This record gives sequence, C-alpha cells and structure tokens, in this order.
Amino acid sequence: MLLAVRRLPATMPESDRLTKGGYNTHRDHWDRWLSGYDGPGFYGRSSWDVDARAVYQRLNNGHMIVWLNEAAGESPPLIRVTIRDMQMRGNGRAQTEAKIVRDRHPWERAASLLFR
Repeated sequence: MLLAVRRLPATMPESDRLTKGGYNTHRDHWDRWLSGYDGPGFYGRSSWDVDARAVYQRLNNGHMIVWLNEAAGESPPLIRVTIRDMQMRGNGRAQTEAKIVRDRHPWERAASLLFR
C-alpha cells in the first residue's frame, strides 16, 4: 500500500483544503503513517501484521481517506459531497468523520482505484 500511495499525486484540489495534521501534504501523512506500520508505531499498535484493507479500515482520519480516494481517481463531485457530508455530520470527531468517508468510499472501491 505504501508504494501505491507514493505513486499518487501529492496535492489534490478538494482534499487539499482540509487540514493535514501538521504535514505538508496528505500523502506525506500517509507515508509517515504507513512507514511505521511494521511495528507498534506512534499509536502503540498491538497488531501490525495486517493487509491494506485492515489499514484502511483502522484509520481514524477522514481527511486522509478523502485524499487517498481523490488522488486515486474518484470522481470530483463525489469527493465534494463526501467532504461536505463529513464536515456537516462529523462534528469534528475523527472516528465519525472517518466512518462517514468510508461509508461513501468503501475499501473495495478505493482498492479498485488504488491498485488498478
């Protein structure tokens, strides 16, 4: 997954308007997050021998998930609707925002775009 993320464009028109958690780009954030996935990483993960789907499902950052889908080629109108929905219904809660994004962009669709 890390190799696929590194091949994506660093900046995107819609998701770049979202906060990047102190990173220059969402891709930088993904890179750092995935680079630490072969061990406990910053979050003290107890299980890190997982596949890309599990990584996607575990992530509690809707902004990163939106960027991944946008950069992988999801339609701009769907990305805009997702961002609007996340901002209106997420109440600033990371888990809620991530769930909203994954509801609109399930792993199967994201994977088909990311690994085509």
